[in-house]
Amino acid sequence: MDTNKSSAQPVSLELYSFGENFFEKHHLSSTEEIKPFMDSEKKFWLNVCDLKNAKLLNEIADIFDIHILAIEDIKNNQQRPKLEEFDHFIFLVSKMIYTKKDITALEIEQVSFVFGKNFIISFQENTYDIFDPIRLRLENPHGRMRKMGTDYFTYTLLDAIIDQYYVILEMMDNTIEEIEDEITNDSQKIKLSDIYLKRKALQEIKKIIWPTREMIAAWRKSESPFIKKRTAPFINDVYEHTVEIMENLEMQRESITTLVEIFMSNISLKQNEVMKTLTIIATIFIPLTFIAGVYGMNFEFMPELQWKYGYILIWSLFLISTLAMIRYFKKKHWF
Repeated sequence: MDTNKSSAQPVSLELYSFGENFFEKHHLSSTEEIKPFMDSEKKFWLNVCDLKNAKLLNEIADIFDIHILAIEDIKNNQQRPKLEEFDHFIFLVSKMIYTKKDITALEIEQVSFVFGKNFIISFQENTYDIFDPIRLRLENPHGRMRKMGTDYFTYTLLDAIIDQYYVILEMMDNTIEEIEDEITNDSQKIKLSDIYLKRKALQEIKKIIWPTREMIAAWRKSESPFIKKRTAPFINDVYEHTVEIMENLEMQRESITTLVEIFMSNISLKQNEVMKTLTIIATIFIPLTFIAGVYGMNFEFMPELQWKYGYILIWSLFLISTLAMIRYFKKKHWF
């Protein structure tokens, strides 16, 4: 059954009721439509995409008896990833990372989860999400998602978020390789600020991954009745993913540091080339300046001043000394 309203109106409440042998999708227009599902033994997933509507969130909190502190954390999009256990539900905060442009324009969205015996609620800041593959899996009557509990379903949502981290890291890898190629090819397009922007993006990702790993570690240790033993292997798997992501982040951070060092070395080499060229030119002109200085003195009696070939002699000295020094520099491989 699909009670979808007009597609022209933005949908902020999306409910999926499911079990091993049934599946229903609902687009709700009010929180009153949630209550019939509360009295059912069926499991359901409620996706909320409007965190600016305080009235809506308070109504959901009343229906599910969500603690006021959890609701405050849901409203606060600056909350760090964490897990908290309550009497009749478990509360998780995670961060979704994506980009619509490039790696320096990361979009970070807070996604919170509340799950209990037969319900899962996800709270998103906007309608953009990466849960479409989860929706497709949920429609599959032979899939594991309908047979497992709400803890497994929450795991799949969290796993989808963490899998997106790999996409971001792959983009970062490609960007680092492109910058390395540009630097190696002595391109003038790359600036030091470009590299620092990439490092800043890595730092933002690390600030998210670190508490996410702690949150999943707390999930592994939890003895809540809402977390079944058969879900433990999946939680361990997603924990290992966060560890792997942290290792990749560290490797990329070292790569960025190496790029900065290579970039600065290239600048130093270019400066050295310029200084060498200027030094060679200055060295060539030293004897010329000396000769010109000697014969530029205002003494009345100088032997060569009245000589018929004096001018030619001076120019000969200029040319001979210049050619001799150029030949010497080439012999020393200075240029």
